[in-house]
Amino acid sequence: MSYSNEVKAQLAEIKTKNTCCAAAYCCGLAGIPGGFVCAGCKKSYFRGLFISCGNIPDPKTAYHLEFVIIDEAFAKVIAAAATAANILLKYIKRRRKHVLYMKSSEQIEDFLYYIDAPKISFELMETKIIKDVRNNANRITNFENANLEKISKASAEQIGAIKFIIEKGLFDSLPDELKQTADLRLENIELSIQELGEISEPPVSKSGIKHRMQRLLDIAAGLK
Repeated sequence: MSYSNEVKAQLAEIKTKNTCCAAAYCCGLAGIPGGFVCAGCKKSYFRGLFISCGNIPDPKTAYHLEFVIIDEAFAKVIAAAATAANILLKYIKRRRKHVLYMKSSEQIEDFLYYIDAPKISFELMETKIIKDVRNNANRITNFENANLEKISKASAEQIGAIKFIIEKGLFDSLPDELKQTADLRLENIELSIQELGEISEPPVSKSGIKHRMQRLLDIAAGLK
């Protein structure tokens, strides 16, 4: 069973209390205009209408809810009734059918809650939270991986320059601050520029370490 049919099955189990609301529900289920005696009638009508001509995909894949209506005039009546209930539906013509839809997860949650289906609304909300957490985790992981790659490339270049200076026998002639930074880099190949500054004695700013590293690179380049 599709997700949409599962939702419809749950909606069909909701009991309608008032006679007028039950009549409105039946009109929606039949896909015909209906009268609204009380506020609950419109909720019941839209619940029936969704069972009749609504669709919703699994929120794990997409946020989308729609009504597929054959008659254009009826689609306009539904759109107006929805607007009066603060339900914002967009319109598109698909082949010979008229589609009223919403794509915002918040709007879909509010609509499901409005038609007395809070359980489904909360389930969608929970799915969205889990999805967002996973997406954020993936973004953080991708950022960290890219940052580590950037650090490793920079570190390899810096270490190569320092070792070249040592090979040329010029390391001892370097200023003390450059020798300290060079030693820290050789001993901590995995650390970032900022982290090298934090373990320096005394601590050095990120820009300060960056400047020292550039001087070492320039010295190595001059030797080459």
